[in-house]
Amino acid sequence: FGGRGRKVSGGCSEAMAEINPLVSGNGSEEEAGTPPPAGTPTPHRVRTLGRLSLIGIMYFSVAGGPEGTETLVKTGGPIATFLGISLLGVVFAIPLALMTAELSTMYPENGGFVLWAKAAFGDGAGRMAGWLQFCSSAVDTALYPGLFLTYVSQTMHTEFSWGVQLLIKGTFVVAITALNLAGIDYVGHGSTAMMFFLLAPFCLISLICLTGMFTGETILGWPYNPSNLVETIPDPDWGQFVLVLIWNMGMWETASVCSGEVQDVAKEFPPALGITVVLVVLNYVLPIASFVGLQGDSTLYNNGFYITIMDTVGGPFWGRWLGVSQCVSAMGLFTNGIVKNAWMLCGMGEQGMLPIYFASRMSSTGSPLIAISLTQAVTIAMVLYGDFKAVLAVDMLLYSCSLLLEISSTIYLRHSQPDLARPYRIPFEGGWLFLFFAPSFAIVFFAFAMAQFNDLVTATGFIVAGMVLLEVLSWTKRQYPQWFVGVEEVQHIEHNDIFEEDPEEDDKAEVLEPYPTYHYQMEGTSLSSYQYHWAVDNDTRTLLPTERRGGV
Repeated sequence: FGGRGRKVSGGCSEAMAEINPLVSGNGSEEEAGTPPPAGTPTPHRVRTLGRLSLIGIMYFSVAGGPEGTETLVKTGGPIATFLGISLLGVVFAIPLALMTAELSTMYPENGGFVLWAKAAFGDGAGRMAGWLQFCSSAVDTALYPGLFLTYVSQTMHTEFSWGVQLLIKGTFVVAITALNLAGIDYVGHGSTAMMFFLLAPFCLISLICLTGMFTGETILGWPYNPSNLVETIPDPDWGQFVLVLIWNMGMWETASVCSGEVQDVAKEFPPALGITVVLVVLNYVLPIASFVGLQGDSTLYNNGFYITIMDTVGGPFWGRWLGVSQCVSAMGLFTNGIVKNAWMLCGMGEQGMLPIYFASRMSSTGSPLIAISLTQAVTIAMVLYGDFKAVLAVDMLLYSCSLLLEISSTIYLRHSQPDLARPYRIPFEGGWLFLFFAPSFAIVFFAFAMAQFNDLVTATGFIVAGMVLLEVLSWTKRQYPQWFVGVEEVQHIEHNDIFEEDPEEDDKAEVLEPYPTYHYQMEGTSLSSYQYHWAVDNDTRTLLPTERRGGV
């Protein structure tokens, strides 16, 4: 870390111990010191996520199975679907994956893309990126209990009563919440297991259909027509087609929110991303080619139609196996929807962008309890509300806004922090780096251009609400700065404005009035009070405790 004008507090614990006798070299409280403020999170800096678990989390952050690609076939046709996935894989997915590799290894802390925007453009930009992603992910996550119920109903060919539906949804939410509370290790292992389970029938179906590519009939007697793969449709809906493509090929950066839990970010993140890119593209192309060859009528391709195809062509066994795999897909997507928002909030709390309470962890599992609780409270509220159709397209518009901010952060940080250590670095500089991301910019702006006016208005409303929330947070931080001190055990990422003139005396700190005064009385002792003097680091404009005074 280090870099020009950047404070990285996680590497300064020994220096802080010399300045502030209440903090030891490992960031812990000295026995003779004052108690930490109420709500101070339990230190947790053990990194446990390995490469395979990381691949599982990345897979569900981006894809989560071939489910949902039916809409691509219906709105664009088979040939456009294959070309779109292949093209976006090269000019959209790969640049975003490489961006994630560079910035996650550059800032290996929880919060991910929020920290990138903060480092480039300041706290406000980081919080706005977090707000946009939170809203986008919250809509997505709230859909999965209903999808799980739909897949269960299709698999069992049964219509459930209202009470049974509520029981199934409730059990689903409680079980996945418990998995997240058990710890990020369990989430990683569970995601990997669910990934292998749900891909198993699709892999086998793809291999079987391959045997009918030249004969017109598979080894199991299924009729297969390869000419269906190059069919076009008369009236494509390119706006929805592009939005669904972005939904299926984007979100690479969302796995970065738990970077602070990865064993060796520089070693594990880049190869995990590379493997996941290949896995995701094959996860889409091979099953679509299989199902379209079995059933070529694009107008029938609604969500869940793959189960209907296998019921018709392969029989009940294949239909039910595929249905169970889609239930598992909904479980994995819901699991990692919680990861996206909860660990993002946790990282923001650790960095002092949100009140420190969001960084609070369970002592037994290390899970961010308050962040998960808030995430699930919002999700349950949206599930109970149940009207998502008006904002489904807005979901991708909000994500696209956040994506523009993240890509801009990547380019700007190359200019503002050229010497900052990057264990992985995109092999382009200057104008070539901008050209590398130009197709991604173009795809996002095309999605804006094709969006419905009402959806654009709704998305604008979310952005305005985010600006109001940012002002509330700024006011709260001015009134209660002790709530936003962050967690010392992490490396703090600060914004360095290259356009701001350096102070005349860089190394001198402006001493402020003592704040705050803490009073406490231990059993058998007299009342004591402690005052902290604060100093302003003129490079980073951050408050640093410099002195403790005590009196009886």
